[in-house]
Amino acid sequence: MNNDYIYGNSERIFLNTTLGCKSKCSYCYLPSLNLVENFKIKITKLIILLKENTDFIKGKNGTILAIGCYSECWDIENRKDTINLINKLLYFQNPIQIATKQEVTLFDFNNIKLSDIKYYNHLSIYISSVSITHHNTYEKGTSRPLLRFNSFKIKKKYNIPMYLYLKPIIEKVTIRDIDFYLDLIKEYDIEVIVGKLFETSGKNLAPISNGILKYSDKINRDYENIFNILKNYTKVYETSIEPILKGVE
Repeated sequence: MNNDYIYGNSERIFLNTTLGCKSKCSYCYLPSLNLVENFKIKITKLIILLKENTDFIKGKNGTILAIGCYSECWDIENRKDTINLINKLLYFQNPIQIATKQEVTLFDFNNIKLSDIKYYNHLSIYISSVSITHHNTYEKGTSRPLLRFNSFKIKKKYNIPMYLYLKPIIEKVTIRDIDFYLDLIKEYDIEVIVGKLFETSGKNLAPISNGILKYSDKINRDYENIFNILKNYTKVYETSIEPILKGVE
């Protein structure tokens, strides 16, 4: 069963508490999918849809549950719903991942039922960024990067796996902040995902959108350069699913 609120396969299912996003990032793929407004779904209904999904495999080694892909799961309008959803999903003991361009404060994080987190990577958090210097140009509706990166304090305090999510790499832009990203990696001992742009042209299908979105085939020399620089300091992945699979082996 796939619809816009719940989408995927037995490896990973994406759950959206709302459709659309107000962040207005310059590289956003939602307009290509005609998803530009916010329409909420009740969390109880979303859980029912998950239980009815024939691809859903419960348990630690079952389906990865990713919150968001058609929304910003941690903005002021969706944060409470996301926390509520996480607390309900922890019951199934599947790996849960969230990605955000907002600050995850310790105050909000403490509303998650931490006692229900049973293993490393049961819940993991991806803090996304494409630029620090030019944040206002490319991610103008998101929280400022320096605030956003405060989220990594959660990793230190609670040993919750957190990742720096550099996606997509914007040529001649993201690489300008490589030294700052390296400082961040060293300070918080974090691993990194270096992701590619989703767009409507390309050969390889993206994991969302039912065939509409693909991984970009455009040559981006900075992608390889950033990947090769960072791997000298930490583990670097091409997709967000890789560290989850590693963590539940």
